[in-house]
Amino acid sequence: MVPQRTGAWYVSYGLIAANVAVFIVGMAMGDSLGGGGSGDGLVYRAATLGGNIEYLGEWWRVFTGGFLHHGVFHLGVNMFSLYLLGTALEHSLGKLPFTAVYLSSLVSGSFGALIETPNSLVAGASGAIFGLMGALAALYLTQGVGLFQTPIGPILAINLVISFTVQSVSLGGHIGGLIGGFLVGAAAAQAVRRQQHTTAIPVAAAALVAGFSYVGALWAASRSTVVLIVG
Repeated sequence: MVPQRTGAWYVSYGLIAANVAVFIVGMAMGDSLGGGGSGDGLVYRAATLGGNIEYLGEWWRVFTGGFLHHGVFHLGVNMFSLYLLGTALEHSLGKLPFTAVYLSSLVSGSFGALIETPNSLVAGASGAIFGLMGALAALYLTQGVGLFQTPIGPILAINLVISFTVQSVSLGGHIGGLIGGFLVGAAAAQAVRRQQHTTAIPVAAAALVAGFSYVGALWAASRSTVVLIVG
């Protein structure tokens, strides 16, 4: 079994609260419960879009898109997933390694989204959540536990099917987050198995994944031909 590191899930709850708070702020700025909104809304101003990153220097969109959502249903699904997966992974790795997995997966998800659709306005925590699935998969596989002997196997399979078949989701964001999370999770799993540097190794791996993904995201953004001018 995965080692039990902590019984407190403060980071998971904090991330959920942050996403909900950002959604409320977005609604106050013109976003809507159904996913639409005005051109002055927060989604328009801060979701991931290649042209705005490349031509307007809005580099922060690589990060902020992962905290925005297209409507309350989108938010609810992602926050429920974050609750289930986040508390499990934070319980296993501890607060700092878990935070490192989440944030680096968010950036690698943005990289993947910009590779696939540099001209689309992409928002959602799905890339980071797929990263949590990837990290959990790495933990189990390192210990010789088959994924379909655990809940993560069916959950991952269902979400991958949805990613490949539903046009409104960001396949690139999901795959990018999954790969980033798996890489950091694999590093964390090796540290846990050896009982050495169980915080430093996953944090260092996350920094490498996030740094590479950020540079890659800037390159992918340069391929965009669409710029959104927000009033």
